[in-house]
Amino acid sequence: MAETRRRHVRWSAALLCALVQGCVTAPPPETAPAREPVVAAVPDGVWELVTSTFIGAGRIPGVPRATLAFKDGRMSAFSGCNSANAAARLVDDWLEVQAMATTRRGCPEPLGSFEIRFFKLLGARPVFLVNGDTLTLVAGSQNARLRRAGANGGQDGR
Repeated sequence: MAETRRRHVRWSAALLCALVQGCVTAPPPETAPAREPVVAAVPDGVWELVTSTFIGAGRIPGVPRATLAFKDGRMSAFSGCNSANAAARLVDDWLEVQAMATTRRGCPEPLGSFEIRFFKLLGARPVFLVNGDTLTLVAGSQNARLRRAGANGGQDGR
């Protein structure tokens, strides 16, 4: 009978240990504190489109080159047909554009399709990268490369 009692005590102790261990929780893993995004004004400047995924040469023959301008926290874009304006800022390395107000002229093809894709890129929170006189905007598979206006070696690009 004493042997049965010992087994019962051992079994009870083992069960109690298993229950207690199952109730103990590990401390949560260390997580880095949430970082506030870096918000900055977009550097003032005027840029003209050189190349993009939606028009290789950066322009359509006979149509003025598309442009992008930033001044005092505002963005102005010209597609070659219509203009768009909006508040703009940099959040980390992303261009954040508020709702754009656009003119609504009917644009002939292929300018109409180009304009839709150009304005869509601007509103898609693209990565904003300036390297010297080149501005690159990238959002998903769409991108555009622009040069600082007046930085084209004396050619007017028209």
